Amino acid sequence: MKIKDNFWLGLLIGAASFGLFFLLFSLIPWESLGRFSVRAPYLLAFIPGVVLFRMMLVKWDLEKMGKGVLVVTVVGMLLVFFLV
Repeated sequence: MKIKDNFWLGLLIGAASFGLFFLLFSLIPWESLGRFSVRAPYLLAFIPGVVLFRMMLVKWDLEKMGKGVLVVTVVGMLLVFFLV
């Protein structure tokens, strides 16, 4: 089945992957990291977005969806660095 290349679907996939992995990483006790313990689950949850971005652009030839995932990843990282 061919997936339609859609920017909005890429945004949704990027947000869903971040949410899922953030929930998984928030279950780990991060107190031993000291001051980095606040940002650790957020930043690690963005790694699947980068992997999805690469897979969509290089392997699956879904340019618009890849751009949507990239937008969610970059904007989310900026929000974490400036707000958390």
